[in-house]
Amino acid sequence: MKPISLEMYGFMTYKNKTSIDFTKLYDSKIFLISGDTGSGKTSIFDAISFALFGEIQREGFDKKDIRSDFLSGNDKETYVDLKFEIDRKLYRVKRIPNQIAKKTRHNVSVKHSAQLYEYKDSKEILLADKINDVDRLIKEIIGLDNNQLNRVMILAQGEFSKFLKSSSDDKAELLSKIFRTNIYKDIEELLKEKSRDSKKNLDNISKSLKIEIRKNEFLDDIITDEQIELKDFKIIYDIIDNYSKKAREKLSKIEIEKNKVNINLEDKNKEYSLYKNQNDQIKNLNNLKNDKSKLLIKKEDFLERKEKLYLSQKADMLYPYYKNLCESKKNIKTYDEKKSQNRKKLEYLKISKESLDNEKDEIDKVKSSLGKKRENILKANEILKDFDELKILADEVNKFKKDFEKSKELKSLIEKKDEERNLLKDKINEKSDIIIKLNDKIQELNDKGLKANKINHENKNLYNLSIENDKKIEEFNISKKNIVDLSKDLEKSKSLLKKAKNIRRNKIINTFRKEIDERGVCPVCGSIHYEKITFLDIEDLDFDKINEEYISIRNNIEYEKNRKFSINYDLKESNFYKGRQIELDKNLDKLKDEIKEAREKSKAISDEKEILDKKLNDLNEEIDSYKKELSRFKNFDDIEKLEQKHDIKKEELGIYNNDEILEKSKKEKYLLEQDEKMIKDYEEKLYAIDKEYESLISLDKTYDSFIEENKKRRDLQEGEFKEKLNKHFESKKEFLLVLSKAKEYLSKKDEIEEYFNKLKTIEIKIESLEQYKDKELIDLNIVLDRISLLKSNVKKIDDKIFDLKLRLSKLSNTKDQIESIDRNLNELHKEDAILYKLSKICDGSLSKKKGVEKLNLETFVLTNYFRKILHYANIRLKDMTDGQFIMKRKTESSDKRKNFGLDIEILDANTGKLRSEASLSGGESFIASLCLALGLSDAISQENGGIKIDTLFIDEGFGTLSDDYLDKTIRTIEKLSYNNKFIGLISHVKELKDAIDAKIEVTYSKTDGSSLEVIV
Repeated sequence: MKPISLEMYGFMTYKNKTSIDFTKLYDSKIFLISGDTGSGKTSIFDAISFALFGEIQREGFDKKDIRSDFLSGNDKETYVDLKFEIDRKLYRVKRIPNQIAKKTRHNVSVKHSAQLYEYKDSKEILLADKINDVDRLIKEIIGLDNNQLNRVMILAQGEFSKFLKSSSDDKAELLSKIFRTNIYKDIEELLKEKSRDSKKNLDNISKSLKIEIRKNEFLDDIITDEQIELKDFKIIYDIIDNYSKKAREKLSKIEIEKNKVNINLEDKNKEYSLYKNQNDQIKNLNNLKNDKSKLLIKKEDFLERKEKLYLSQKADMLYPYYKNLCESKKNIKTYDEKKSQNRKKLEYLKISKESLDNEKDEIDKVKSSLGKKRENILKANEILKDFDELKILADEVNKFKKDFEKSKELKSLIEKKDEERNLLKDKINEKSDIIIKLNDKIQELNDKGLKANKINHENKNLYNLSIENDKKIEEFNISKKNIVDLSKDLEKSKSLLKKAKNIRRNKIINTFRKEIDERGVCPVCGSIHYEKITFLDIEDLDFDKINEEYISIRNNIEYEKNRKFSINYDLKESNFYKGRQIELDKNLDKLKDEIKEAREKSKAISDEKEILDKKLNDLNEEIDSYKKELSRFKNFDDIEKLEQKHDIKKEELGIYNNDEILEKSKKEKYLLEQDEKMIKDYEEKLYAIDKEYESLISLDKTYDSFIEENKKRRDLQEGEFKEKLNKHFESKKEFLLVLSKAKEYLSKKDEIEEYFNKLKTIEIKIESLEQYKDKELIDLNIVLDRISLLKSNVKKIDDKIFDLKLRLSKLSNTKDQIESIDRNLNELHKEDAILYKLSKICDGSLSKKKGVEKLNLETFVLTNYFRKILHYANIRLKDMTDGQFIMKRKTESSDKRKNFGLDIEILDANTGKLRSEASLSGGESFIASLCLALGLSDAISQENGGIKIDTLFIDEGFGTLSDDYLDKTIRTIEKLSYNNKFIGLISHVKELKDAIDAKIEVTYSKTDGSSLEVIV
């Protein structure tokens, strides 16, 4: 995130409207906010923080103090308006705090409000205007909340060293949000939940074993609770298998017994079926005899009906012959009547035809005059056609004379334009050849340029590598020199330490000797000494100090030896590549100039060719239009023949008058049409009469034929009818009498036939049952009683079989379920062990060893990020402290109950010992906190976790630094600016004011509050 502009009114000490254009400071990259204590320097950072999050990062700050004390309820409302850029997108956020101010009237209570805008295509689009929505979107856009922002971007007064000194849990909370490692916490919780569920599943499956056994009533008494609790599946399987075996043996015996009873029952059923069939046949025979007696009573009546039915059937068969005979007689009578009517029509037509024959002479005269009239009309039409042709010839002669002159002009123009076009084509071809040559030259220069760029790029890479390599060689040489110097110092220190050890030993000996001298008794062995005691010579040397110096020199030598330098000895010195780069740049610039010149020349010629092409195109269009116009004209070589033809035609028609000929033709056409109509009407009438007469003659003959045919059919039918009538009836009268009642008897045909069929069927059945006529009925109840007893025995046996099979089925199902429970228990035990171990690994409680890191999964992941942060922080810390301090992650904890892993301790190279970060001085703590904040920023950028930190604001702390530390801190901050970071500092330190040109100078007035000026 990078601020673009800040505008505030009535904010804290800023009474009046105040604006800062940060873009003026971009080129400087580092700027200083300077001013007296309390002038309002920190309020600038507070305004940025409030605009983004509605919060101010000051210990014990009351939001009521946001509105300037210089304003009253009669002044307009306080606001902060910040425009910022992130990921090349522009945003603007405006906030108004809770306050009493002037709005529509004085002393109005104004509530906290916020608006967030985004700029798209130079337009301002509102994203949110509710506080919660604005806060949420700001966090999504920046990727940090207020607390996180004040740890990595705005390092506020009093908050600077909190990240350094915060607990492992506090660091974890911050880093978790930055690097989005909450997923690992979710994994840890999920594994815990899965482990708990697994244990519940084990308990549930154990309970299900008891439920499964107890719900089987056959096993309830033979498997004990103890066996179930012990989950002794082998004993349980043996009990079930033994019980099942006995049940199957019993079932086998009962099924044998059932087969015997079934055979006996089958025999009795056969005996019963035989006796029952015999009884049924005897009863059936008696019933048939009774039915026959009843039918014989009606036999005489049905015989009479049968005879009448026979005659009715014969009359019905004869009826079609009788009907056809009647139909033929009727047809003869009908055709006689039609023939008489037809003869009358023929007489009328003869009279009509005679009348038309009288008009025939007159019609013949009209027909003979038609030919002459048609000939006259044809001649008139030909003369009129010649007059039309003469007019067309006259028009063509006049028109073609004008077109002939016009075509001559067009041909001349086309020839002239063709010459111009050929000249243009030659010029265009010349330009095209030049362009092709220039393009070939440009391509050749481009190829050279690509090769030159490649060599240039390779040389630049080698130059950059050589610079780094030169630095490493220089550092390596310094390190070698340091090792030599330190080795000499170590030898001196070692010699001095040896001497100091001897002096310390001599001091101890002198102490003993002094005691012997004073008391006369040896404090070690108790012997008495009388002679004078002599003391050893000693010098005033501090053994502890000399020992510390010796350890420090040895640690420094070890540090120098452990330093690694990745030096590439194949690379030449950077000056070689630098000189070569200058030459390559010159050659490349020369090539670029040549390419530019060739392209400009090619473009100029292309422009000229384009103009010529346009001219050629216009000329082609013009020629095409002339040719198109010329194509409309005919060939005029025969113009004299056309005029001669016109004159001949005119001379031929000189004797005629066009109007007279036209009038005469019309009159002749009218008379011809009237005559043709009269002839047509006469011929149509004559044709109609002739046609109708022929039709009536033909119809008369047809009637004669029909009458003759029907008479023959009548005679034949009459003979056939009489022949069939005499076979079955005495007379025609008897036939007609039977026919009148035939319908009644025919309707009773089924009843009569049914009677005789039924009688016949009964007689046949009686005959088939003749064997049973002398037999008696058998008592079936005795047999049924025996069958019932056998069935009862079978049912009892079936019940026993069903009971045994049910037991076996339940036992089998229960065993299957127990086996399933057994398998599930084994699988769940394995799964539970894995889940439990994973859960304990993830929450860091698996190991119980003292001093071993107690890290949950998320903290373990965060330690990886934390190592990177410390790595980047230590690069600057070692540089700023000349290698004295290195921050290390603390890997041991005395309190096993707490999470740790993100605690920091300091390795002091002077002592070679680790120390707490709390032991650092104010200046050392400031430097360590700054390096840690910068390391965090670097780690975030490297990880690209969606958060880009390209702005850093540091508020105070520089006054605690010594001149040496201050100089190194300034150099470090300057290096940051090389990485395109925008850095703002607040400080009273004079050296910073002198070193940084870009400033925001803040002043304070007792009447108008704070004001500022941007100086670049």
